[in-house]
Amino acid sequence: MIFTNTALFNGTIETGLRSLMILEAFYPKNLDLDSISLLDYFVVHTADLCGPESLHPTVSARVGEYRVRRKLIQEGLQMLIRISLVSVIEATDGIRFVSADDAPAFVKLLATDYNRNLSDRAIWLAQRAQRQGDSFFAEMRAYIDRWTLEFQADEGYASA
Repeated sequence: MIFTNTALFNGTIETGLRSLMILEAFYPKNLDLDSISLLDYFVVHTADLCGPESLHPTVSARVGEYRVRRKLIQEGLQMLIRISLVSVIEATDGIRFVSADDAPAFVKLLATDYNRNLSDRAIWLAQRAQRQGDSFFAEMRAYIDRWTLEFQADEGYASA
């Protein structure tokens, strides 16, 4: 794990910046909220996908970490839309998001080691998604589904 500080970056601003880096790495592809939520988890936990070393520590309640992020991601995206770094696309399958014209220049300003590592991992995810197509997102969803079942079994919620 590269990030050694115990405080995880899960506020609205930090989550919004992760979303922006993800959208920029995937540009010109637009993404829905579910896809951004999956990518937001895995961009900091790339080792879970046999990728580069994770930026954030692994937690035993992974599914909980994934589930609590959605509201923060929505708030972060709203912030990015207000400052014209992300655009909204109304598609036939729902609302989608894409990085806006000013996003590349803004992302270049985020020059800390952590942000460079984050950008590298977002690019790694985008390249893997391009190679694997829909199976990439299915693989990420399968991990979340498996962790959900494990959590439910640990908590005694699994059906007989």
